Parts: sequence; structure tokens; C-alpha cells
Amino acid sequence: MPFEKGQSGNPNGKVKGTLNKATVIAQSLFDAEVKALAKKVVQLALDGDVNCLRICMSRLLPVKKEAEVEIDLPDISSVADIPKLFAAITERLREGITPTEALMLIDLAQALLKTLEMVELEVRVTALEQASQPRRA
Repeated sequence: MPFEKGQSGNPNGKVKGTLNKATVIAQSLFDAEVKALAKKVVQLALDGDVNCLRICMSRLLPVKKEAEVEIDLPDISSVADIPKLFAAITERLREGITPTEALMLIDLAQALLKTLEMVELEVRVTALEQASQPRRA
């Protein structure tokens, strides 16, 4: 027996990035026909094959990135100011931002609201703690 029982013949395992032999063979066959396959996909797309057209367009057009959303943010220093922010978001929605962009702004407003609530709560708790401590003379 070439290896001891319970002992791996390759304790470090397979080298990272090593491809399966079948994958290497398939890739080499594909690489040899890439030009012909690309021509065929383009021809099928031109002939009206929707799936091939989708493939071609996905390669020609970059994925749409999120656009910047311009909004005049009101000054927000407390929880009481949050309705002003929601009013500004609503106004931008009327002006034509997409619902997805509005949702992104609403998520931002909600995160800001939570932060302001935590800050205000911390201030209140600190004030209560100081008020409840007996004063030293």
C-alpha cells in the first residue's frame, strides 16, 4: 500500500485554480469555434431570434448604472425635521424620479430618522440619569 491508512496522499489538497480535465477540454473546443459561434448568434439575432438578440445587446450595451438623484435637502437637526425631508422626496417624485430612486431616498430618510431618534434618546437618558443622582455637597 503506497500510503498509510488514514493518511492523505495530498495533505495540501488540490491547488487553487486547477481546472477539471473535462472543463479544460470543453474550453479548448469552445475557444476553437468562438468566431463561428459569434457569427451564428449575430445572424440568428438579425433573423429575429429574441434570445440571441438579448445576448448581442447585453454585450453591446453597458449595464445601466444608477444615476445621481439631485434633491434639495432641508436642514435636518432633529426628528421633528423629518417630515420636511419626506416632503422634499415627494416633490422630487412628482418631478419625475423613478419609484426606485424615491425608495432609495426614503431608505436614507429612515436611516437618518433612526439615527436622530437614537441621539435624542441618548440625550434624554443622560439627562434623566444626571437628574436622579443625589447631589454631593
